[in-house]
Amino acid sequence: METTYQVDATAVTVGEIVAADIRSAEVFKRLGIDFCCNGKRTLDEACQRAGVPVPVVLEKLEKLPNRERLASEQFDQWEPDFLADYILNVHHRYLYQNLPFIQALVEKVATKHGDRYPDLKLVQKSFEELSEELISHMQKEEEVLFPTVKRLVVAGKVPDSQIGNTPILQAPIDVMEHEHDSAGTLLFRLRDYTNDYTPTEDACNSHRLMLSKLSELESDLMQHIHLENNILFPKALALEKQLILG
Repeated sequence: METTYQVDATAVTVGEIVAADIRSAEVFKRLGIDFCCNGKRTLDEACQRAGVPVPVVLEKLEKLPNRERLASEQFDQWEPDFLADYILNVHHRYLYQNLPFIQALVEKVATKHGDRYPDLKLVQKSFEELSEELISHMQKEEEVLFPTVKRLVVAGKVPDSQIGNTPILQAPIDVMEHEHDSAGTLLFRLRDYTNDYTPTEDACNSHRLMLSKLSELESDLMQHIHLENNILFPKALALEKQLILG
């Protein structure tokens, strides 16, 4: 199989590929390659774990339309404070608006059809755990991590700004990444319990809507985690290091 898409699969990470072109996320998602929670894996490592040959991935990446990225897609070029605000206003807002609605759907479908389809009870349990974790996670980001990132950006614009010699970002970022891993595990369970969000032949409208909303949630959350793990967190840590070193 020949391809002209050139990357060093043993060096470049899947997170870096998606950071450079967000459209590649859809390629990885279709192939079952984790680009968000495990975006730090090299392309070669990620392909081995997913059981997908590297040339297959490169061929599909090469087929992406050759065009300039829109300004709205250039997340890797944004300042950390702007990116934090984007995550807050787009992804956090999405979760606050949709989690209660999906919760009601999951409860309704599990109550009505759970005896016939036991996996629906597992869907309900996993979703409730995911929803609870996400609410707590967003509150930590909004109250601690994002304000700290914004203070660092402000400090970086002030000549000879002093922020101390002790790094403070790594610990909360480690917590956030651990929670992202947990969310990724729960997303995998939801996909597994719902047979890749595939409705049964006799699924009612509420059941089908529930599956559609769970799939939508997965897509949004994967991009959310990608923006943080692969772009925001590295940028913020690099800025902090720069300020400490002077």
